[in-house]
Amino acid sequence: MTDLAVLAGAAASGWVITRFLVPPLAALCRRRGWLDQPGPRKSHLRPTPRLTGVALFAAIWVTLVLCALFLPRWIGEFASHATVTLAGALLMLALGVVDDLRPLSGLAKLIGQASIGSLLFAGGIGFDRLWVPFVGGIELGILSWPVTLVWFLVLVNAVNIIDGMDGLAVSTTAVATLPLIWVSWTLHLPAIWIGAAALCGGLIAFWKYNRPPATVFMGDSGSLTLGYFLAIVALLAPIKRFTALAFFVPILALLLPLAESAFAFGRRSWARTNPLGADSGHLHHRLLDAGWSQGRILIAYNGFALALGAFCVGFRYGNRRLLAILLGIFVLSIILGLGIILRQRVGSGSNRSVHRATEG
Repeated sequence: MTDLAVLAGAAASGWVITRFLVPPLAALCRRRGWLDQPGPRKSHLRPTPRLTGVALFAAIWVTLVLCALFLPRWIGEFASHATVTLAGALLMLALGVVDDLRPLSGLAKLIGQASIGSLLFAGGIGFDRLWVPFVGGIELGILSWPVTLVWFLVLVNAVNIIDGMDGLAVSTTAVATLPLIWVSWTLHLPAIWIGAAALCGGLIAFWKYNRPPATVFMGDSGSLTLGYFLAIVALLAPIKRFTALAFFVPILALLLPLAESAFAFGRRSWARTNPLGADSGHLHHRLLDAGWSQGRILIAYNGFALALGAFCVGFRYGNRRLLAILLGIFVLSIILGLGIILRQRVGSGSNRSVHRATEG
């Protein structure tokens, strides 16, 4: 079987699994009362199932397990890490499900995530070296565990931070998988592009239910699953192909949610509020306040993600120093543009009725 056939099969598997799991999961949530209730900070007008992100977990990991069983040649390079990786995925899913059923505090979730990250490190998944652009790899020594843990926690929570508007996390993550598939393909990391293809297929199927106005929410069971997969990629790829590209592609593909995470933490700390709590101060909330529609925000976020994906591919083939300069100019231009847009706010609460509060 050719690589292209495996890629197409993985994407189809992710699509089929998600397409046929979401409806029964949504029905189960309605029967058991596992619903996100309407409120003054939320857009939906009726109780909405919030546990359907379990389907995205199945899309990724059932596909990878099937591939390991029937096409082991494509997974063999990562076989030594398979058990601890799957164990971590199951534990992260369990943490998300518990939070969806009985919301946990930010600190409790962080402790749970840190425990999973430490389990991965104990199982041999972590950084021995840190890649510094244009300098090279730096041996971490005793800092290996804390650097790995911080890296893991940041990426795990990256998707959760933008899961505050219908379709936003789903579409942005789907776009982010495209450069991940291409780059891991060219670096000969089949387990990564198979998992990413399955995830992309699952997200395309999930869009049918989560696009505005959403009929289901992925919940933390979904957002933490997506974050965990991307975090694992960021940890495993450098182990197998230690290059600047393998190290930074997952980060660059998720640059916007990662920047939002850092800004939210700093903003809450500056305001002396819980830095791990939820609020309505994220960029998509502020754009809604500035008069932007949900559709316009989705286009802007995904356009930005596509541009970053193009930079990822460019770094694979082009002059990296020049591209780094162009990337800096591009990001600075976006920041300046947002500054101008957000100064034209039409007043707090003007569009808050059309979105739900973020969970992260």
